[in-house]
Amino acid sequence: MIFIGKSIRSIFLSLDRMLNRIKKRLASNDFLKSLAVLMTGTLIAQIIGYLLAPIITRLYTPAEMGEFGMFQRITVLLATIATARYEYALPLPKKDNHAFILFRFALKISLITILICLTAGIGFALMKGKGVDFYLLLMLLIISVFSLAFFNLGTNWSIRKKYFKKISLSKMSNSITLNSSRVVFGFLNWGSFGLILSFVLSLIVGAAFFLYDFLTLKFISKSSLHKLKTRVLSREYKNFPLATLPHSLSDHARDLFIGIILIELFSESIFGSFDHTYKMLRIPAMLIGASLSQVFFNHISGKFNDGESILPLFKKIIGYLALFSIIPFTVIYFFGTELFTFVFGDQWMISGRLSEIMSPWLMLNFIVTPLSTIPLVFNKQKSFFLISLLTSGLQVAGFLILPYLLIKNDTQLFLVFEIVTWSQVVMNLLILYYLYNVVKHQKLES
Repeated sequence: MIFIGKSIRSIFLSLDRMLNRIKKRLASNDFLKSLAVLMTGTLIAQIIGYLLAPIITRLYTPAEMGEFGMFQRITVLLATIATARYEYALPLPKKDNHAFILFRFALKISLITILICLTAGIGFALMKGKGVDFYLLLMLLIISVFSLAFFNLGTNWSIRKKYFKKISLSKMSNSITLNSSRVVFGFLNWGSFGLILSFVLSLIVGAAFFLYDFLTLKFISKSSLHKLKTRVLSREYKNFPLATLPHSLSDHARDLFIGIILIELFSESIFGSFDHTYKMLRIPAMLIGASLSQVFFNHISGKFNDGESILPLFKKIIGYLALFSIIPFTVIYFFGTELFTFVFGDQWMISGRLSEIMSPWLMLNFIVTPLSTIPLVFNKQKSFFLISLLTSGLQVAGFLILPYLLIKNDTQLFLVFEIVTWSQVVMNLLILYYLYNVVKHQKLES
């Protein structure tokens, strides 16, 4: 008994020493400290989603999830157009007033875009004789697009100012609102409309955290907000609308087209199953990748301006992400069907089978995603866009053409997803190699 007591005590002492070392390392490393703050909020947000997911997937059908998935993809596509991707330029200017001018400029573009969308939507409704339901969805779409655009602008302003705690709180509040309202509306049997309304409410709550900063930034003088200065800055960062925007549009248009293709060739249920799989396997990317990407962007921007090499940090992050992802994605590769049916219910068996097929693709996507800000800093948006366009083109072509060539029975549906998956694995490896060469080239020049 004495031996056991001493062993337990030594274990706790070792754990205490390890925790102290971690705390000291976090305190002395600004990168890790920032990442820890962002990760805390994101972790809590995703835990809430994980805990409520088994309830939510039993309250909604795959078809209802598919209808919501289309609304969400349209929102993301329009919100991307709304800011012209100028939000990614906010961390880059050396002066805060220059960054804030870009903030205001992007917000004006957003308002113009929303006005055009509203006018087009009302015109379409009048021509087609649409009812009240269409107008309600149109208003929800307009609100969600503006909220998401402002959320993206506020997030990147906070990245610039290193307000990582604010980003963390915004994500937690967004997740709590989204998932709790989904449960409530699910019990009320509101179907896909309940999912859409939950999404809109969560975006409003998330964006509200950045509203105070925008309204209280009084250090900007009127002279610095002159139209000429805005024109100069918009031209200086023109690669964001000219290269980064087409890149983002190709990604979001791809997602929307794939949704349309799967619904037209198969059903809303199949698309809902695919969309659920994609979102579940993308959770690690949202949990760690998004937070890491935001901190990584802030740090490499500073290093690049100071002429420091980014290659050591690049290699370290790839190593960490590979180690973190190998076990969970391997488990899903072998046991995805059993896990999905147990956690989400029997109606999600197809989603589980798709998770097994798609896990290699989304594991590599998890590694690549945080590093995709590198071309923004190195002014390589155009070449990176071409590679991403090819990647998206292969994905869309696979889902569009392969069903006509291969599918003769239900079991061959999965063959289409297998071919698309391995084409994406190859492309993600090529993207990693491309990013490595960009960073390596910077090292040789410095």
